[in-house]
Amino acid sequence: MHSGPSKTAEAIVAVFIPPACREEALGDLHERYISPGQYGLDASRTIPLVIVSRIRRTADPQVLLMQALAWYASFLGAAWLNDRAFLSEPWGLPRLAIPAAMAMLGLTLEDAYAKPGPRSPLDLARGPLLGVGLALASQGMFRIGNPTLAVPTWIMLYGCAIGLLLSCAVRMLFPPATDRLQGAKVPADWLKQSGGPPGSPEAGMRAVQGVAAVVVTLLLILLIAYQVWQTAKKG
Repeated sequence: MHSGPSKTAEAIVAVFIPPACREEALGDLHERYISPGQYGLDASRTIPLVIVSRIRRTADPQVLLMQALAWYASFLGAAWLNDRAFLSEPWGLPRLAIPAAMAMLGLTLEDAYAKPGPRSPLDLARGPLLGVGLALASQGMFRIGNPTLAVPTWIMLYGCAIGLLLSCAVRMLFPPATDRLQGAKVPADWLKQSGGPPGSPEAGMRAVQGVAAVVVTLLLILLIAYQVWQTAKKG
């Protein structure tokens, strides 16, 4: 009778667990080991919970909102520049949210699986790049399985390029947190990283930058939406 899971089974499970939680999660699974089947079921239940927990620790709601607005505005702007007729099509605007959502998924997962510690500008670009990859992959699947949900090629290419630049810029201003303190009334991680407590000049500047980024992105979306409405009205 085995006293624990095989090295191969543990290695496979370790691939799906974020590095920051890997040692503890594998230790808990090892202690609960009874049989290979039980270990597989236990791992399949534990891994999603660990990933969600890690996302909660690394995701900042304010920064996620800015990123989501930036990605959607990128595809919206690309459609306005390349194919305005697409915006007046049924479900044209909601379809642009699909690649934006996939890009956000890539960002969130990359932050969750990143190793704790300082990150270089090149490391910060990996999340947006993964997001671009998932957005393109999802559109490729739609073109094969359900073309009505796919976004035109040039809109995708331009939107991914614009979104990559905007997303990297947001991440440079507000680096993703490597860990999140849990508890009530804890300030946003990008405020804590500013070098001062809430109310300090550094934290105030970070807050102003965050609000400004959200406002500018919203104004961009509203401007494009207004132009689309004017075009549709004239047509």
